[in-house]
Amino acid sequence: MNKIEYIKKYYKDFYIDKGGEGGELQGMKYAGCSTHCRACNNALTRMFKPKSALEIGSWRYDSSKSISNAMDTYLKEYEGVIYSFDIKYGGYDGIGRTENLPNRIKPMYWYKFNSNYDEWAYYDQGIVYKDFMNYTNDQIFEKNKKILMEIAPKNGFDHIFIDGDHSYEGVKRDWELALSVSHKDTLIVFDNIWDIRLNDVRLFFNDLKTIKWDFEEWNDLHKDCNMVQDNGVSLIY
Repeated sequence: MNKIEYIKKYYKDFYIDKGGEGGELQGMKYAGCSTHCRACNNALTRMFKPKSALEIGSWRYDSSKSISNAMDTYLKEYEGVIYSFDIKYGGYDGIGRTENLPNRIKPMYWYKFNSNYDEWAYYDQGIVYKDFMNYTNDQIFEKNKKILMEIAPKNGFDHIFIDGDHSYEGVKRDWELALSVSHKDTLIVFDNIWDIRLNDVRLFFNDLKTIKWDFEEWNDLHKDCNMVQDNGVSLIY
């Protein structure tokens, strides 16, 4: 049984509903339902017990903290590592704090890809690498890959959460970066695949020729409980 089949069968035994997480889905099958990406990452972490995780798109480090909380159930506080990458100090809204994070969470920064997503980044002084616009996306990919390779575990990350640039080009590049630091059993989780405002993520997820799942059966069953998962999961092959 591969990990996707295992998730389909046993996810209900690990999921803990702590209520909505601030977002509300729009314009697709589950419009009006709350988002639950933190609860999803927490459940998946407790299911497969990764010792290393990569988060692409830190925001306020809520998902990293959720993964870390799950790691607490099977690792000592000084074990495990979560590298969380963003393009801006403080994340998307600039208020994500790095103080008092669990020791295993390591805030990191890299270059933004040139795309039609996060256009504010072209003017925002909080962007770490402000010269990103001077490079092609191929050049940025190589720069980000170099940064990533310097901290990646030798055998690759066990768990990867993609929640960065939500344009088709951006999510494709993040996926390719994720592949460069994966191993044969890495689980890759995508955020925001059930919201029309971020439809490029859904389009890319649909185009993947991998073993994957978009939680549709789970969502249909738990829609009335508002436990919809706005996530997709994929293996790397």
